[in-house]
Amino acid sequence: MMYHIFMKRAIDSGMTGSIQPRIRSITCGLTPAERLPPMSLDPMTLRIPAQVLAVTGPVVHRSSPYHGRCGLVLLLQNASEQRFVLKVARGAYRMQELALEYEVLKLLHGTAIPVPMPLVHVQNRPLGFLLLEHAAGRSATDVLREAGSSDDRDRIAMAMGSMLSMLHHLPVGTVSWQDCVDGQLLWAERHLQEKVMSRAEFRAKGITGDPVKELERLRATCPTPGVVAVLHGDFRPKNVLLDGERIMSVLDWSFADLGDPWYDLATMFGYLDPAGQQVFLNAYGLETVDRERLDWFRSLSVYLAV
Repeated sequence: MMYHIFMKRAIDSGMTGSIQPRIRSITCGLTPAERLPPMSLDPMTLRIPAQVLAVTGPVVHRSSPYHGRCGLVLLLQNASEQRFVLKVARGAYRMQELALEYEVLKLLHGTAIPVPMPLVHVQNRPLGFLLLEHAAGRSATDVLREAGSSDDRDRIAMAMGSMLSMLHHLPVGTVSWQDCVDGQLLWAERHLQEKVMSRAEFRAKGITGDPVKELERLRATCPTPGVVAVLHGDFRPKNVLLDGERIMSVLDWSFADLGDPWYDLATMFGYLDPAGQQVFLNAYGLETVDRERLDWFRSLSVYLAV
């Protein structure tokens, strides 16, 4: 399979060193102000860098289907009707995440993990730009919502479980599980201290009690060390494009990390009913749920996927 080529290439060249825990890959010295969006962005008047236009040519049409706290996504079309995706990050923290996404996409493109081709990455502080090829397909969120039967939903869950298993079996070399989890816990603490999320947002994501005490509980009940895998970091239906039940592309790699596979599994579980969870798990290659691990990493993800 193609991902065996990735394994050999990554091991021979040491490229897996580019996918490091976030505690090492994102600058720790950023102030809280640098982590927040410094301005609002108007997608229609935003100046596109010359380095991007050198790849796309003159842009004759642009639209913006998404604009959130991390930045925005522009769909671009040139005179030849070629389409591109331009991701724009705001502020030093999000720019670092976009830079990480660029590196991860370069590693994964051309392997069995379908990702958009990264074309150019530009940093013009306080903005970062990442130009990608346009990926065909429909959001798995929409496909699942419109699925006419449980069989249709199960086929999608099966495809996503198989894809996640393939990702988690990419090589990572010798990496300490405890170092990975300690890094995640440190970032969770920093996000909490810097009030990246409000109490209302914590409640909406399932942390109904005091977030400080919940994080203390997570530290005190850390699971026993397990295996280390390449994590997507936000593996859920909205980040997967489908053609029928075939996965065309996996999107949004700015939270990519190394860590326990149950982190990604826990994220996806929240979007499936019990029957779909079992289908997903079986396609991944597991028979039963490690409930303790799943619940622990699900709670941890609330502090990190922000």
